[in-house]
Amino acid sequence: MLITLLCDIVGPVGGYYLLRAFDVAPVWALTLSGLPPALRVLYLALRHRRIDGMGVFVLLILAIGFATTLLTGDARLQLVRGAWFSVLIGLWMLASLRVGRRPTTYQATLALLPGRAAAVEERWADTPSFRRVWRVLTVVWGVGGLVHSGISIVLAYTLPVDVVPGLDTGVSIGSFVLLQVVTQVLLAREGTLNRVVARR
Repeated sequence: MLITLLCDIVGPVGGYYLLRAFDVAPVWALTLSGLPPALRVLYLALRHRRIDGMGVFVLLILAIGFATTLLTGDARLQLVRGAWFSVLIGLWMLASLRVGRRPTTYQATLALLPGRAAAVEERWADTPSFRRVWRVLTVVWGVGGLVHSGISIVLAYTLPVDVVPGLDTGVSIGSFVLLQVVTQVLLAREGTLNRVVARR
């Protein structure tokens, strides 16, 4: 977790400001500071001989950011590259309420609990409140992602470029923590998942 934190948060933000201290142009500082997460993904892919969906997502953002740098040289487009992907993810999460068998948040949690998957699926089938809480959480995360993306885009186009990487990272961390707190409170109040996980 510490390595992930350093590579995915500290590395990009610290790298950007370090490069700017050496007078690297903002657009290139933004591009190069995206390398630590990409290198971590490539290392894990080589080590485990596979790459997961999140890894593909990270590499795709970096590739699009690099292409944007070469084609436009616009630092502000670099700043919002992740926000546009977050918009798509938010819309996809909300669409999962109507399309597909299960809401996205439920599917993601099920993948994290392989040893309890069968029991969780049973609770989905026979507990209406359990189904309802996952639909609510999908709305919370989908709308939360869209709101966060909107804030990031506004910051990128209204503030000085050098202010945005640090501020946007702070907003991202705050948004994630808030959504996690809401998630844990709603799941604790409903109670079903905690009981399933607690079983031996």
